[in-house]
Amino acid sequence: MNIMITGASGEYGNYAIDYLKRFAPEANLFGLVRNETKGEALKAKGVSVRIGDYTDANSMIDALKGIDRLLFVSVSRLNIQQNVVQAAQVNHVKYIAYTSISHPEYYKFGLETIHKQTENWIKKSGIPHTFLRNSWYTEVNQALFEYANKTKQFPYLSSEGKLSFALKKEYAEAGAKVIADGNYGEVLDLAGEPRTYHQIALATQEALNTKLEIKEIPANEFVPKLESAGISAQWASASEAYQEYVLKGNNGEDRASTADFEKVLGHPLMDLPLAIKELIDK
Repeated sequence: MNIMITGASGEYGNYAIDYLKRFAPEANLFGLVRNETKGEALKAKGVSVRIGDYTDANSMIDALKGIDRLLFVSVSRLNIQQNVVQAAQVNHVKYIAYTSISHPEYYKFGLETIHKQTENWIKKSGIPHTFLRNSWYTEVNQALFEYANKTKQFPYLSSEGKLSFALKKEYAEAGAKVIADGNYGEVLDLAGEPRTYHQIALATQEALNTKLEIKEIPANEFVPKLESAGISAQWASASEAYQEYVLKGNNGEDRASTADFEKVLGHPLMDLPLAIKELIDK
């Protein structure tokens, strides 16, 4: 069996490959990358590298030749993912597991539009498939974890609203299990337990095993405060954006359930303080 993992040089792709070596040891693993340089580390793992780009339809047709199952790792750009689906059709790929988004009927920074569009193309293709409707990565809160570790403070914008998330490697483990098995239903809602930012703060305090100054602050103070401690503007702004998203509500986050996720994994998701400690120690 030939299994292709797209986005193979990224973190999710790398994790998925490592899990697939355990879950499907007899399978031939292929990794899609955009250039030879990105493929060097994969070759060292014994993965066959294929070069392709979602924006280049012909490169995708060549890349998917002989592939039986496709772990289709999504990107955040409109329209280009149709090339991947069409290439899978041309090459008679037998099964697709696509990394979509949890509760795409709600606003998700506009990502819901991309995922609904791609899900529709996959449905129309007639290829058997599973939509891995992932919630957010715990890593989106990395700036806050690092700030707390540096300063023993945890500022946040509001205790109202919740965010559902889990570690990137946990989503990759689920994706690897699904593509290795090839026999799941059409939709899996892979969501973490929804939590308020105050709950996240308390979990961070436990992870660091030290008392934190946990404080709600005005939005205009948040990014400057994190930047003053050496947190990058990009990560600080991302953390602010997720908190504002939570504050606006009407986003489906409070409907999240871990049931599908833990059933696929065959074990519970990692306790949040342990997950936070892992990211801080990374």
